[in-house]
Amino acid sequence: MRTLKSRTAIGVGVMALTGILGTAGTAAAAPAAAPVQQAERVTEAGQVQPLALYSRNVWKTVNHRTGPAGTFTLIGKLYANNAYTVSCWRLGEVVTAEGTTNNVWIYARNSAGRWGYASAIYFSGDKYANLPSSARC
Repeated sequence: MRTLKSRTAIGVGVMALTGILGTAGTAAAAPAAAPVQQAERVTEAGQVQPLALYSRNVWKTVNHRTGPAGTFTLIGKLYANNAYTVSCWRLGEVVTAEGTTNNVWIYARNSAGRWGYASAIYFSGDKYANLPSSARC
């Protein structure tokens, strides 16, 4: 079973974190910078793999939750006409809104830097917010 989590680390940018973090998970000599979060997946073998990051637009304000269903804790909102960093999609609760029914949820980072899920209905693009099929959480 794969699990998804987020990690706070110091680094120049999210993509630079891959080379900065040592095997113990501590930061090596990196320039001082604001903390950033990186989405990652833990494989069945227990290996941590960073996920690819994409930018996707939300066309209508949507709730942002800790999991892929309306019953998960609300952590904020993703606001209309803004682009957000996203990493993957997963199947979750079926949502019917705006004349569409979909059970795809997008793992996105909100403006406060927290990772969580929002229904793909509210992202521009296809039912997967134009994420590749390989970007499944």
